[in-house]
Amino acid sequence: MKFTRKWVPASVAMTIAVATLSGCTATNEAVPNSKEAKETKENGNVNATGFPIVKEPITIQMMGAKGPLHADWNDMLIFKEYEKKTNVKVVFEAVPQTGYKEKRNVRIASGDYPEAFYRATLTPADEVNYGSQGILIPLNGLIDKYAPNFKAIMEKHPDVRKSITAPDGNIYSLPQLNEQIAPRITKKLWINKKWLDKLGLPVPTTIEEYYKTLKAFKENDMNGNGKNDELPWTGDKSFGMTPGMRGSWGLGTTGARDNVYIDEDPNGKIRFFAMDPKYKELLEFLARLFKEGLMDREVFAQEVPQFNAKLSQGLAGSFHASNLNQAGNGYMNDYVPVPALKGPYGDQLFSNVSPFTQSQGTFAITSKNKNPEATMRWVDYFYGEEGSKFLRMGIEGVTYEKLPDGDIQYKDDIRINPKLSLDQAAGQFSTWPGGGIPQMVLQKYDKTGNTFPSSLEAAKLLGPNISKNIWPSFMFTKDEQDQLNGLESDIATYVAEQELKFITGGQSFDSWDQYVNTLNKMGVKDLLKIYEAAVNRFKKN
Repeated sequence: MKFTRKWVPASVAMTIAVATLSGCTATNEAVPNSKEAKETKENGNVNATGFPIVKEPITIQMMGAKGPLHADWNDMLIFKEYEKKTNVKVVFEAVPQTGYKEKRNVRIASGDYPEAFYRATLTPADEVNYGSQGILIPLNGLIDKYAPNFKAIMEKHPDVRKSITAPDGNIYSLPQLNEQIAPRITKKLWINKKWLDKLGLPVPTTIEEYYKTLKAFKENDMNGNGKNDELPWTGDKSFGMTPGMRGSWGLGTTGARDNVYIDEDPNGKIRFFAMDPKYKELLEFLARLFKEGLMDREVFAQEVPQFNAKLSQGLAGSFHASNLNQAGNGYMNDYVPVPALKGPYGDQLFSNVSPFTQSQGTFAITSKNKNPEATMRWVDYFYGEEGSKFLRMGIEGVTYEKLPDGDIQYKDDIRINPKLSLDQAAGQFSTWPGGGIPQMVLQKYDKTGNTFPSSLEAAKLLGPNISKNIWPSFMFTKDEQDQLNGLESDIATYVAEQELKFITGGQSFDSWDQYVNTLNKMGVKDLLKIYEAAVNRFKKN
């Protein structure tokens, strides 16, 4: 499905044609009159407020990580319509996200990089490194003058500024923000209620009950097709099971951060939990699931579309996901959320929770940019209410419609498409599926699975057990970052590689002490000292 002339039905195509001929769009109701826009002193072509952003059309080159559910960014409806409103044409180099970081880093190293990065996936390390080299420009002054929406958010939520400000005082990137708790509780565990009812089983509440339930799913023909094709648990290669279940062993107490295995123990002491004895027990449990066929054996190489396909075929007994969109319209009602499972030591924590600053490093402007003022105005729109609605919902009459009660919803081709999940359908007109983009997600314009009754029920169910001390992704000093560059990536890579081997049987747990010794030799103590300094600095600011 593609939101172009080829996809849109005739009646909708007529709507687009009329809108184009009349020189307006369905989202221009609240757009300020461009004649009232004020000219800035810094750039005579840039209007300080309103639309268009610039008087004379400009082109900006951007590069980013294209999600697996995204259509071609250059053909997306929202960007084509936004160009009409702004006089800013963005030419995207959208690189598939599986190879994006390598290509981005090569481009930066060669000096042939774009004017801005969108869905940039910049780590704090990237920001400090590229910011200190002058490749990424400081955004502080641009935010103050050309980003009223984002500036207002920082004033209302001071932790946002703290979490994105480098130790040198500069802001080098913009984040994704989310006011809702449901989508920030990521990788929730969902279970097939129809299968439970068929077996006369309740929703599990402990790790041991969950194991027994998966066994029952495996040993019975739950989908009634006479084949042994049931998948008691499945997922994609991001493998949400470890972060989704580590709280049952009291690990991950400071929330969700990719490839960071540091949190605080019950006494408030910073620790590297991937070498904790309880982490070993977690991996032993997962290895048990893998060995007994209770876990999809293809999970570690499985892309999101393949995972979605299995869900849409009714093969899954349980899975980890933020919401039920991935299950497809045919099966999403079969699943219910599972509470935080009580572990062997009585821990009942759900630790995979993101902060209000949901994703850092989503957008950055480079030293190549000829129009930084216009670029900042272009991106700031998506942090305001109107821009949030536009990015999430698209165009009235084309991608969404108004309801009699005044609410809005996606058109049927998106909301209940028989062949595509909602995320897949929305990914044809907008970049929001998959997240990691510069935006402020407002609940009233989030008509995705995050606001489904099932997602809100899951958030309510898990709420009492979520981590209370959620860390952001910290910014480090240049000296600290130089040390981290030689430590963190190597350590995280080693942990991930060994985790895979332990779970799949490629390595015996008899070698656990050797694994711990190797981590110590790699510099875990030095890593902890750096994080302790960053945590203390964040708490003092």
